[in-house]
Amino acid sequence: MRILKRAMIFILLIIISLGFQLNAQTKSPEPVSGFALTKKIMQHHLIYPQKALEQKKSGKIEVFFELDKEGKASNFTVRNGFDDECADEAIRLVRQIEWYPALKDGRPTEYKGSYVVDFSPKSYKKTEEKNPRVMLPELKYPEQKSNTIYINKELQRSPVPYFENPQVTLAAYLRSNLVFPEQAKQFEIQGTVKLNFIIETDGRASNIVVENSVGGGCDNEAIRLVQNLVWTPGVKNDSLVRTRWTQEITFQIGERNYYEGNSY
Repeated sequence: MRILKRAMIFILLIIISLGFQLNAQTKSPEPVSGFALTKKIMQHHLIYPQKALEQKKSGKIEVFFELDKEGKASNFTVRNGFDDECADEAIRLVRQIEWYPALKDGRPTEYKGSYVVDFSPKSYKKTEEKNPRVMLPELKYPEQKSNTIYINKELQRSPVPYFENPQVTLAAYLRSNLVFPEQAKQFEIQGTVKLNFIIETDGRASNIVVENSVGGGCDNEAIRLVQNLVWTPGVKNDSLVRTRWTQEITFQIGERNYYEGNSY
């Protein structure tokens, strides 16, 4: 009898363990940049409709969509938007997000989800005053509407960093704007952060993913530098298109010790 009870308990534990494993393999979809960084990216990309901004219209707009087993989103809709132009802007932003697919029992599955975009005139104006948005000059090419992402070799013209001062180069921008993280200084961490991201048709980076991590705060600093960059978008078939891009940013210790005043 005792042996039978032990066997039953053992079987029950196995069933519970398998249940936990299956539950761990069932999860909702997630943006490739993670939810926290994606929210910041949305703030960088958001262009508040002028009329709504003047009328101080604010609120949250929930964009509904469907994901396939590969994580590709489609059928974007807004059910209760407080402003039509803001609803269009919310859809434009959510269309940019790349997703890891939902999982059921460890396997990719289709999913119906939503993403909320927050519109706040006060926050928007405050951000613009603190860090004025660099706007691209008017480009002669129209924007491609297909939302397709291309790689560099497929393009008619590659993306190029845009600076209001034409004498500034990407290398000069990185040298003058890179702030060596305190933690990296303290532990003398150095190396090259490699980022993968999408250059959108508005010239800004989205879907930022760290492919090679250095740590010590260097990853976050590299992301900040890329977020603040504006690019002249890639061109294909005389249209502005989304381009998958990689950028390496090196954090290197100089000859002198940090505490001797090295500017890195």
